[in-house]
Amino acid sequence: MKKLLIFMFCLIMFVPSVVLAHTSLSSSNPTEGQVVTENLEQITLDFATPIEVLSTMELVKDGKKVALGEIKVENKQLIGRISDPLDNGSYKIHWKIVGEDGHPIKGEINFSVQTDQNQSEANPATPEENQVTQDQNSQSNQTEQNSVSDTVEQTENKSSSNTLVIIAVILVVIFGIVLLMFTGKKKR
Repeated sequence: MKKLLIFMFCLIMFVPSVVLAHTSLSSSNPTEGQVVTENLEQITLDFATPIEVLSTMELVKDGKKVALGEIKVENKQLIGRISDPLDNGSYKIHWKIVGEDGHPIKGEINFSVQTDQNQSEANPATPEENQVTQDQNSQSNQTEQNSVSDTVEQTENKSSSNTLVIIAVILVVIFGIVLLMFTGKKKR
């Protein structure tokens, strides 16, 4: 009986640590609250553990999405390339990742840009070229974002189901131990 109780105690102590083993954001460029004074070419988010390719991010200014170039996952990093120099103002990076353990996690990073706007005029493009490029990037990113969002939602539903199953198993085991303890005392 003592062996069973010790085993159950160890199991109860181990299961929550497995269930709660989520990854977290360890660093970023730009960082939370940073004032960027030079042209930013990419956004880099570093996580504590490897992340899945379903992970994504979006850049928002004044409630509107800012088109990012390529968004890619490299082991523990989520990298978003910035196509055009950012205008001065406040920005938010909304990120959604799927950790190595399959659990979706999301967060945001606030930063602002204060650059000398003359720097961005080094490679001028016509307004028509800018609009066409932005429209193409926006359509491409929107399709990609919708696909990733759907997959992340499916993963969230699976994670919730897994958590419920683990809780149910724990409750059944605890009920079994209590039942064994009471039936063991009656036989004596």
